[in-house]
Amino acid sequence: MNVTPAAGKRLAIRWLEAMGLALTVAALVWWAIVYAQVISNTEFPIARTLPCLLNTSDRCSLAMSLCRNWHFLGIRRYSPELLWAGAFVSCLALVLGNPAWRKKGA
Repeated sequence: MNVTPAAGKRLAIRWLEAMGLALTVAALVWWAIVYAQVISNTEFPIARTLPCLLNTSDRCSLAMSLCRNWHFLGIRRYSPELLWAGAFVSCLALVLGNPAWRKKGA
């Protein structure tokens, strides 16, 4: 099997796109598992917990600590770094997949 350099680059970009999407979806599911339980136990409105998706503030830490029940799969904490990693990898795939950048690199 003979793979051209251009095909190899496209494959790498597709892999980055898939990885970025997978990381982002995993972070969203992780957040939903933790904060669905937090919302049901503390009656915080979802609007107050959405910022916790991007950043762990004192309010987010307090909300997670007030939730005394065990979470689905035993998950007790959420960390936004996974979402940021997914966003970074997705942006990298977008930049590397831009036709103007491909022409400069070719």
